[in-house]
Amino acid sequence: MVTLTQPFDALQPKRHLVPVFAANNDLGETRMTLAMAKAAAARGETVLMIDCQDGALMKEAGIIYNKTLADLFFRDADIRDVKYVTSNEHFTAVAAGRMSLDILLGSLAALSLDYDWVFVGTEAGCTPAHVSLAGAADASLLCYSSASDDFMRAYWMTEAVRRRFPGYDPLLMSFGLQQGANETALMLIESIKEFLGAPPPYIGHETDPWIAPKVLLNMIDQARLRKAA
Repeated sequence: MVTLTQPFDALQPKRHLVPVFAANNDLGETRMTLAMAKAAAARGETVLMIDCQDGALMKEAGIIYNKTLADLFFRDADIRDVKYVTSNEHFTAVAAGRMSLDILLGSLAALSLDYDWVFVGTEAGCTPAHVSLAGAADASLLCYSSASDDFMRAYWMTEAVRRRFPGYDPLLMSFGLQQGANETALMLIESIKEFLGAPPPYIGHETDPWIAPKVLLNMIDQARLRKAA
């Protein structure tokens, strides 16, 4: 007779939904999405990474693909041809293809059933689909440029999401030149604090040492609090 030494819930996939948002264009946030996915897989946790960036995330991962989620849902492709297992058996990647983010939202629950982490790389911007995804997330990363007043785009996205989901509290990460990153982060946090309420935490700059594992650990805490609420 086999005796389970863990509670049943502990054996189930955690199903943490984590979108990565970009407030500005051309940040290179795909590097961070991939780094977080690899960090989670290195912990022995199962990961699904979804590319909603027209193949940019798959390219960053060095994955050559032929079938996409659009082929699965609209052209009867086999799910086995859509999922690409990387060199780490815990890490699977898929590309959305021509499947828009708003359509994908309705399928995320089914896609994430077998995974501890589902990382969704999104196109830059703040559409209604971005807002809905932010509201459904267990944790999220909001990336923005540290150049000049570009950080205000992160403010506007936070404002847009909090209109529908007042508890929206992403991790903030700056990209671009490290010089001045702390100053712009402070301005962003103070702006949010003054006009929108409690500011989200600034997790650091993209070039900070060990930033991906640091973000992942913070997201574990965020997801735990979200699920306990």
